[in-house]
Amino acid sequence: MELQNQTNKSLQTQCNQNLLNTISLSRAIVAGTAELAPLEMTLTMQDTFDQPIVRKVFSGEGAGIGFSVVKVLVTRFIDSFGFSTKLSETQLEILTIDTIENFKYETLQDIILFFKMARSGKFGSTKRGVDSNLIFGEWFPMYMEQKADLRELQYVKEKSEMNKNLVSIEEVKKTYEKLKEIPFIQRVKNYADSITKDINRE
Repeated sequence: MELQNQTNKSLQTQCNQNLLNTISLSRAIVAGTAELAPLEMTLTMQDTFDQPIVRKVFSGEGAGIGFSVVKVLVTRFIDSFGFSTKLSETQLEILTIDTIENFKYETLQDIILFFKMARSGKFGSTKRGVDSNLIFGEWFPMYMEQKADLRELQYVKEKSEMNKNLVSIEEVKKTYEKLKEIPFIQRVKNYADSITKDINRE
């Protein structure tokens, strides 16, 4: 019970730290001080699994910073395409709202990674411009499918590891049961024989 409590406390501390880190990263992105390029280069889908979801981070007082950081990311994403016609301020705001809505159960890191993958053609190319229909009608489901596949692989791996540990615990139990079956005197004799096996009368 004590071990369970310590584990829960440790997990809670980690969650709180991840939450604070996400808020700090958001403020840095809005202020223009975050180094997004190095972050994009090292960020993987695996990294998103233990991060707090957008809905939790940007609820209540955090809603303002949430909108601001997502708008910066959306604008950066749209600017990365070489189309001559750019989105208007209203269109950028609508795309920002759509992004927050679609990613509310995902993480800020998911948004960063998704935009990086989308602009680099991981979900296909675009010749007619970029809008919400393309981003969230075609590309977003592909991203979510990849993430679901990775999560499934991780689950299978963890389950396999857990089963290995259970097998070894079962083996220890069986060995212990066998030892209990051998009478005490016989065990003493076996032990004496094992420590004197290399000793002769000389």
